Amino acid sequence: MTVSSSLSNTNPSVVRVFLVRHGQTDYNVKKILQGHIDIDVNSTGIDQAKKVGERFKSVPIDAVFSSDLIRCRNTTKEIIEHHPHLASKVQYTTSLRERNMGQVEGMHIADAIKKFGHDFRNLGEKEEDFVGKIYKFWESVLDESIEENYSNCVLVTHGGVLTAFANYLHRNGYDLSPDLTAENLRVPFNTSVTVVDFNKETKQGTIQLFGETAHLGEQKVVTDQLLR
Repeated sequence: MTVSSSLSNTNPSVVRVFLVRHGQTDYNVKKILQGHIDIDVNSTGIDQAKKVGERFKSVPIDAVFSSDLIRCRNTTKEIIEHHPHLASKVQYTTSLRERNMGQVEGMHIADAIKKFGHDFRNLGEKEEDFVGKIYKFWESVLDESIEENYSNCVLVTHGGVLTAFANYLHRNGYDLSPDLTAENLRVPFNTSVTVVDFNKETKQGTIQLFGETAHLGEQKVVTDQLLR
């Protein structure tokens, strides 16, 4: 199954989950490690969020799930602007938060590497705990989607979540579309769209798109892959 320009899934046997990274923050620009710091999107981030909101305007979204941090909340706000019936139903959760990086949060990435080395992320939340928490929530989303017969769901989250979790899914049996390779599963751009299809009958998942930014006018990439 492929993803058309309209994005919508019309196969009743499949739930399509759209994973959207939050809009740009000032910390993204300044290369400051965010983690759980609750920094908002900046003016560019708001513009990006409005554009991704327009992208989902015609998609019949059944449910929206979001990290509870403000940069995701205000990105979600622009998506549900076109789906007001979902405004009171968004499920905000700590399970979709960025990885907690402990004492390096708020540090410039160069300073964190200089002081703690390239393994600085493990000063906080261990990767297996981080990914395990996300997968547990993912399973609950799929269970709800099967029970409620959802076709299209949106998850708004963070760059570190998308990168770690997409790689986890691929290592654990999820297929990649013919247009993707494992090397594509890198930190995606702000408000990028990742698409995962899950077959409700066979329980097989496929990552159809990863980090796609057509709504921003071109395919954009993150040059500093260490930044979150």
